Amino acid sequence: MRGQDVETPSYAEPASRGPLGESWRAWTALAVGVLAVSAQSALAYGMSPLLKSITEELSWSRSEYAAAMNFRLLLIVAMVPVVGRLVDRLGARVVLFSGAFAIGLGTLLMAQMSSLWGFWISGLLTGPGQAAVGTVASSALVLRLFRRRQGLAIGILNGGDNLITSGVHIGSAYLLVHAGWRGAFGGLAVGYLALAVLVLVALRSGEGGEESEPKERESSGASPIPWGEARFWLLIVVYVILYGYVTTIGLHFPAFQQDLGRTADVAAWIYGFSTMVGAGGSILAGWTSERIGSVATLRWVVLGLLASSIALWSSIGVGAYYVWAAGYGIVNAGAVALLALVVRDVFRGASFGRLMGVVYAFCMAATVAANTFASAIFDASRSYILVWQVYSVLLLLALVPLQMLVRRTRRVAEADAPLHRPGRTAS
Repeated sequence: MRGQDVETPSYAEPASRGPLGESWRAWTALAVGVLAVSAQSALAYGMSPLLKSITEELSWSRSEYAAAMNFRLLLIVAMVPVVGRLVDRLGARVVLFSGAFAIGLGTLLMAQMSSLWGFWISGLLTGPGQAAVGTVASSALVLRLFRRRQGLAIGILNGGDNLITSGVHIGSAYLLVHAGWRGAFGGLAVGYLALAVLVLVALRSGEGGEESEPKERESSGASPIPWGEARFWLLIVVYVILYGYVTTIGLHFPAFQQDLGRTADVAAWIYGFSTMVGAGGSILAGWTSERIGSVATLRWVVLGLLASSIALWSSIGVGAYYVWAAGYGIVNAGAVALLALVVRDVFRGASFGRLMGVVYAFCMAATVAANTFASAIFDASRSYILVWQVYSVLLLLALVPLQMLVRRTRRVAEADAPLHRPGRTAS
């Protein structure tokens, strides 16, 4: 029974309870978190149907386009660790509002761009904005307000992201056809500015920060970033490969389909279908992690991604691509959803916001390398087949550090277990 002298923030133990024994404040935060984490991915995936039209109208090569995008991604890499610290100290409200507002202004600039310089300048707003608005802040918000069903909550967070992203992807392709790529950017800008207003209205000051951690789950002192631990680097290697692959699919699959002769809206529907199905994949991954553990669940996800990459080696029909999209959507969403849960489970003693920020910075660095790699291979060969073949090899190799991570995590958990167990006596 908790002592009455322990003080907690007013929103940490609300009087009213909602579904599954969680507070209504937690469910409200989850709803906002779904929109926020979607806002991070919506810019990238909302832009992917526009890639071909922008580069052809403005006479840019895909490598030039990729270079400007990589500048934005590098800013995300630089800012994400800072965002993690700010979330711990200030809470999610300030961070998410700032991010949504910055991206809204940045996409308005992109709607007006006529040269590469305009694209680069817009990245000064959209890059830091994306770092602030998405995964790190939303995951901290959800994990610190949910008490019992954290795996399910993270699954819903990322599942909702998939549903909204699929809608943005399809909506962007629709606006491309009816209003041009500039109109599509204008639509994205309106959505981001509306999100900024919603964050101010729906969230309370400090929610998602370290002060909203339940006292019974606090450690005696937050550990620093575990730079010297093998578990940290094994996790980084695995997720760098995963994020490289899923980012390449997200950014280049529509163009890959268009190169095969499909229209922009057909390509968007195929990829959009994968994100729709992925909503269930995220929830399934969160639910499974509560039963067999997040790292063990991740092994099945990596095997699924490996199968999806091999399936892209040869051209198949539209119907077969929808089948591919269903399988890929489930495992892709699972990989993204499991990141926060794996970080939580592998490093329970560390400050989540700061550690998640550092890990996610490595993931975003992988997207920079992946985007450059895929664009360069396409420009050299006019085909994406070699890209999918290389990722198949990398995903196969990722199983090795993942298995090592499973074993090391198990050994650390056993070492940290209480000495007095049923059937055992202390020596």
